[in-house]
Amino acid sequence: MTTEKLILTDDLKLGDGNHKFVYAHPTDKKLCVKFLFTEPDTDFDREMKYRRALGKKVDKMTLLTKYFGEVETNKGKGYLFERVIDFDGSVSKTVLDHIQKPKSIDDLIDLLLNFKKVFIAEKFVAAGMDPDNFMVQRISANERRIRIIDNIGTSAKFPILYYSDFLMAKRARKYWRRFVKEIQIEYSEVITKDIAKILLEN
Repeated sequence: MTTEKLILTDDLKLGDGNHKFVYAHPTDKKLCVKFLFTEPDTDFDREMKYRRALGKKVDKMTLLTKYFGEVETNKGKGYLFERVIDFDGSVSKTVLDHIQKPKSIDDLIDLLLNFKKVFIAEKFVAAGMDPDNFMVQRISANERRIRIIDNIGTSAKFPILYYSDFLMAKRARKYWRRFVKEIQIEYSEVITKDIAKILLEN
């Protein structure tokens, strides 16, 4: 934990979730501070366990945002994370934003297929596949990548799969199929059955 206390003002608050609330860092726009409503928190502990199990692999994963440890603030103990913002400093949109208001159907398919490619290649272990937890970060005028900010890891008490590339890859494929099925049902006016087929087969 860093020794210097961060002073967070109310105008820096970014929002509330089911388990935590988040503030922008007062001096570094690429960082944010997360606070838990109660501790211990099952979701946060699950994510930390996953990060520890990954070891050095965590540095190579593009989907997972960076975690920098605990920090003391005027609002109590917080947890310092990378904040997902675009190259021009604007707040990144979510996958849900792109589904609800796609630039074009071809662009949306391209975005989701690239997400699928990385999600399976990195064998990402997600607890849920809510498109509102997937940030679309523009890293240049023509490049973008997905970053995952919540629902990370598995709730298994002894997550053996963390130590098996085969099991993590199998789970990633399973959760991708679940994701496509869920968005096809929820957003059928955009994600048609034909598009869902493309997302599952390619």
